[in-house]
Amino acid sequence: MYVVMNVLQVPKAMQGRMTEMFGKSAERMKEVPGCLEFQFLGGQDIDKQVVYTKWDSEQSFRAWTESDSFRRAHAHSNENNPATGSQLEIYEVLHSAVYDNK
Repeated sequence: MYVVMNVLQVPKAMQGRMTEMFGKSAERMKEVPGCLEFQFLGGQDIDKQVVYTKWDSEQSFRAWTESDSFRRAHAHSNENNPATGSQLEIYEVLHSAVYDNK
């Protein structure tokens, strides 16, 4: 498995707008081949939000970034994006466990 996190620098005043924008992404991402999980993360007292995606392979992630759907999703992101910066972090999953402790 492969995890990609896009760490966005977002001023607190703009985080609601960014959350709304990425809320629409969750539905679209479930249709992307190889995408296993999508999460949009935020904290209470930080100027960061994180786009977290889990993939079945690096090849699936790379195929998505080269796809028409990726280009369409990001076509207007620069003009509407309240983020002041971003950093892409990419990891290979070395160990994984999922718990259902309800």
